[in-house]
Amino acid sequence: MASRAGSTGIDASLYRREGQWCTALFDASLGTTAAHEAADALPESVGKTLASQQASDADIQAMKEALTSATGYPAPVARFVAVNNGEVVLNELIQGLKVEATDVDCGPFPNLVPLARARGGQFPYLVAEAGRDGGEVRLYHSSVQGAGESRAVSGNPDEAHHARKVPGMYDEPKNRSNTEEIWRRNADDLAKQIDELAREHYAKLIVLAGDVKARELVLSQLAVASKSITTTLDQHTRTGGADQNAFAAAVAAHVEGVLEADLKALSEKVAAKHANGTAELAVGFAEVVEALQQAQAATILVNQYQDDESLIALTAEPWLSGEESDQHAELVIGSWPAPEVLLRATAMTDASIRYVPEGVLPEGVGIAALLRWPKGEVAP
Repeated sequence: MASRAGSTGIDASLYRREGQWCTALFDASLGTTAAHEAADALPESVGKTLASQQASDADIQAMKEALTSATGYPAPVARFVAVNNGEVVLNELIQGLKVEATDVDCGPFPNLVPLARARGGQFPYLVAEAGRDGGEVRLYHSSVQGAGESRAVSGNPDEAHHARKVPGMYDEPKNRSNTEEIWRRNADDLAKQIDELAREHYAKLIVLAGDVKARELVLSQLAVASKSITTTLDQHTRTGGADQNAFAAAVAAHVEGVLEADLKALSEKVAAKHANGTAELAVGFAEVVEALQQAQAATILVNQYQDDESLIALTAEPWLSGEESDQHAELVIGSWPAPEVLLRATAMTDASIRYVPEGVLPEGVGIAALLRWPKGEVAP
């Protein structure tokens, strides 16, 4: 999903695209005869559903071509596809999500709620492996399998180790200095790549592994912002005998630690603001809608999905209104389930959204919002 910073903010540009949107969430698991049969029948079934919702031929064809199963992934795994004007804009696998029935939707803006719920709390992180002859840095997201982007720094191994090939040469100050300068140059190049990826993708964690000396050189040359989120693993993963399973497990443990710490900090922030009289916290459905209408909400926190409520979507600010409201009649697009309209308004007001477990919000509260400024005050 396009985002400003991981999954904490949905890119409003998706909602600003003109034309009709079609979305589909379906079970992409394979492994059984029934699953293969369902996958074969899916394009035709989804195509008929979209046709009944007045989708264009171009959208239907694009969607049908994107309805592929997830080969090589353990069940359950789902796929979410969003099509706009005959173009597949989003096509993402969601691991661990079991979809009982295919959900197909067509309308003037995309229904991103299934994807947003599944991606809740994800964040981008980097894994860098350093060697004296260069290294590699890869971008990951905490709930997505596989690297999203990778960059490599390739020094010359023969150049880096030349002095060691000639007995006694490395011990000579000139040769030792030249070799160490090559290592520093490679480390500097890798550090620059790490800094750039971390800055571009708002990384919340950097895991650095590889040769001990190379790790130290890279770490020393990272920018302050990158260094503050970097943890090192004492594993030389750029050797043929490296235990990749142990390395992956160690990285996963650090990712889980960041997720837990983030949720704990969020819970403590909500509790503190609630204890202070909720001046900076909107509590309940009506207050959250009002906060979004004023662009006052910074982060929407959803524990119960408000599926039994509906809201009116608007073409411009304030982006949404209640079913009983007769204001902004000239801006009305139509009425939709509240989660879809809330998610759209969150993006359009540059807020973020988090789907949180029990215990984060006050007891009995299904939805709340952390506010940009206190209730009753004028917007800064």
